[in-house]
Amino acid sequence: MNENNISPEPGKRIRYLRKKLGLSRAQFEELTGISASTLRYLEIGKRELLPSRARLLSTIFIYRFSLKEEEAGESFLLYGEKMTILKEI
Repeated sequence: MNENNISPEPGKRIRYLRKKLGLSRAQFEELTGISASTLRYLEIGKRELLPSRARLLSTIFIYRFSLKEEEAGESFLLYGEKMTILKEI
């Protein structure tokens, strides 16, 4: 953890998804309205990823950019856990 006692892991997952989409921070800002500086601080672990922000980013990644919920869900962004889909028997 960094000096602010914030885990950098959620930011790494956000950066991974943004780069998977082939977007710079500025392009992401244009398409989503989330400022490039806010995104930068989240990605480098200088700003904590709160559940409300994780929910917003998850919604953006899934509905705006058509990523699968398993790879861009709220729990993945926060904790790195990919969602498992339960099948009815």
